[in-house]
Amino acid sequence: MSEGDARPAEPAGEPTGVGIGLIQRAGRYYVQRRPEGTVYAGYWEFPGGKCEPGETPEQAVARECLEETGLAVAVSRLRHVIEHRYPHGLVRLHVFDCEPVDPRAEPAQTHEFRWVHPRELETLRFPEANEPVLRELVASAREEARSSE
Repeated sequence: MSEGDARPAEPAGEPTGVGIGLIQRAGRYYVQRRPEGTVYAGYWEFPGGKCEPGETPEQAVARECLEETGLAVAVSRLRHVIEHRYPHGLVRLHVFDCEPVDPRAEPAQTHEFRWVHPRELETLRFPEANEPVLRELVASAREEARSSE
C-alpha cells in the first residue's frame, strides 16, 4: 500500500486520498514488501496508492493494483475508510475488497510478494494505519476457524 508515498497534505489540512486493495484469492491475501529507498522500506503493504485528480478511490485501487501487481482486479465492497496522520502528511485510506478478474493470473514479479492466510497477517510488519484492517481480517479468520471446529 503506497500510503507511505502519499505527498504531504495541502496547507488547508485536507487529507490525501488513497485507494487500497485487499486482493483475495483462495482464502489468502496478496501483500507486498515495500522496497528499499522508500518510506517504510521493508514493511508489508496491500497494493494501492494516491488518487489522481478526478479519480475515485475505486478507480485508484483498480489502476494501482494493475500497475503494482500486474493483476486486473474487480473492486467490490468498501471495507474501511481510515484517516491517519503520518509524519509526512495526513492520508485518508479507502480500503476495498478485490479479487483478480482472472483467478489463474499470477502477479508480476516487480515486488517481493506473498499470498498469506489472514492469520499470518499479524506476524508481518505493516504501517500503522493498517491496524483496523489487520485486526478485522485476523478476527474473521479466527471466528471462521472456531465455527468450523
